[in-house]
Amino acid sequence: MKLKMLFAAVLIVPSWAYAALESLNNEEMVAISGKGTEILGGADLSWTLSLNHQYASDLSKKEISLINGFEANGIAKVTQAYYRMTNNLECPLLELCRLAISPNNHTEKQPDGSIAKKWLVFKQIQGTLQIDQFTLSGTTFINQYNNPQSAMRLTFYDDKPLKIRNLGFKSLSIEAGDEGYFNTTKYETYATGRNVPQFDQGQEKGFMGLNIHGNMHMNGNIKIFSVNCTGDGASRC
Repeated sequence: MKLKMLFAAVLIVPSWAYAALESLNNEEMVAISGKGTEILGGADLSWTLSLNHQYASDLSKKEISLINGFEANGIAKVTQAYYRMTNNLECPLLELCRLAISPNNHTEKQPDGSIAKKWLVFKQIQGTLQIDQFTLSGTTFINQYNNPQSAMRLTFYDDKPLKIRNLGFKSLSIEAGDEGYFNTTKYETYATGRNVPQFDQGQEKGFMGLNIHGNMHMNGNIKIFSVNCTGDGASRC
């Protein structure tokens, strides 16, 4: 009985709701769109990418750090940061937190006469990217044919920056072997027998590293549309 009553209500609603609508012909619709009237509303979104960090491994964390107020210059006072990598938690084996590339499957003859595959290895990759808010909406604009055209719009806000935390890698090295990307050689002593400075002592071998930490502020919008669309009634955008 309840189902029948609900079905009857659904049939009744359109009969009086449709009476408030007013049809528009093609010319009237183009005139309204041509004024540059933008579609209101949209969806407010947030986005986070975290790799080999505490924030990525502990899903109970709602923020990438805890803060306690702000400095006079507006910098947040971070009391606890979740954007760090620990050897025994976020990366149980450091050799698993890598990106290895073998360009064109390059091989090279080794001193013992064997042929080994060469790898370009980015070691201990980590990073967190987070933006608290950006908006996805629709809009119209006048295209190159002087016709109104629909577009998807992404809006970014200056007070909602893209937060970049410890993004990069520990070292970059060239390794040899079919599974050279698993090599774990570390700095202990130089070939001359001299001790390695404390800075590199016990670290995985490599010749450079990268670490980016900061905020990128963006204020404005990006419109995404088909460049081949004419905007007339016969085109498909």
